[in-house]
Amino acid sequence: MAEKKREKRDPEQRRAEILAAAFACFAERGFAATRMEDVATRARIAKGTVYLHFPDKERLFIELVSGIASPILGEVGSVVLNETIPARSVVSMFYSLFKRQVLETERRHLLRLILAEGPMFPVVTEFYYREIITKGLSILRTVLARAAARGELRNPAVADVPQLVMAPALMSIVWATLFEGYEHLDTEKLFDAFLDTLFVAEGGTI
Repeated sequence: MAEKKREKRDPEQRRAEILAAAFACFAERGFAATRMEDVATRARIAKGTVYLHFPDKERLFIELVSGIASPILGEVGSVVLNETIPARSVVSMFYSLFKRQVLETERRHLLRLILAEGPMFPVVTEFYYREIITKGLSILRTVLARAAARGELRNPAVADVPQLVMAPALMSIVWATLFEGYEHLDTEKLFDAFLDTLFVAEGGTI
């Protein structure tokens, strides 16, 4: 498809336009059903222009997912450096960022696609695990180990399974995908209740 008027674009602007088009296609069609031609058509550019910026569909998806998770991890990671902040506050911040930047936006569709189609595309899954999950788990291990040492955890064994902290975030994606049409899930209550199961009340006891 010929690019409209062949207007020149700043490379970063063009890249952003391609990513926006890819996001729309993935959300509508799914990862497996989306072709590079579909992305080019949505962006109103030639297919070759897409390949100039992204070598394949997997790289397009990886860039989109990284753009969602990296800011969240960066913000939470910077807070972890301040050892005076209670662990509950750090985890609560993660849930708030996840709710605001993922659940309440169209970005939730990307995580839904990873859950649904990830096993068919190991390159995408491996990247997500290596660059996002492992970094997130590293942050959580630091937070939970500190919490265990301070007596902030109801069950210190939680420090050995940081994946548990991610459980309500993942469940909220699954629920929104499968069951929201039947019953609404109040994610704010979900996260608050889960925090209460993890941490001792401030100034309180188990």
